Amino acid sequence: MSDLPGPSRLAELRASARGWHGAQLAVIGFIGLCGVLQGGRPDNPMWLQVLSVALIFTALALACAATFQIGRVAWPLYGGREEGDEAVEVARAGRRIKQGLVLTFSAVAVLAVATASGWWPQDTGDAGGGLVTVQARSGERLCGSLGEASPGSLTVNVDGRPIVVSLDNVAALEPTDGC
Repeated sequence: MSDLPGPSRLAELRASARGWHGAQLAVIGFIGLCGVLQGGRPDNPMWLQVLSVALIFTALALACAATFQIGRVAWPLYGGREEGDEAVEVARAGRRIKQGLVLTFSAVAVLAVATASGWWPQDTGDAGGGLVTVQARSGERLCGSLGEASPGSLTVNVDGRPIVVSLDNVAALEPTDGC
């Protein structure tokens, strides 16, 4: 056995806090990346878009507060107050680490809720799909939405009436923004 003293409990807590501090900085980076990549979906309701942005900023604030709490343990500043009993310091450091970890995991959970807006159901509009332009081999052009068709044919809804075109007669089919 060695008579050399081992590291104190406070030193162990500070070493642990330094490890968690690196993970927390990664969480802040991840939140920032998700916030930047959250391109938004203009088809989502405005209230959902605003809520998503507010939740991203809330997650960022939680992650910053968590990083501050853990940072206070990892790299303490001694200028403001006197050194106290080590047992009191260990208890205080333990509380700060717990608070920091709770805030970190809360930030990740809030971020998950914020990004869930990406799964909001989108209105597909007409059941037949978007607008298309059909160029027939004969030179005739049709513009409308696609409808249900049988094998070997294509149905284009033009001004509310379905027109069935044989696929043998289709020269080109292109999506379009308007007719």
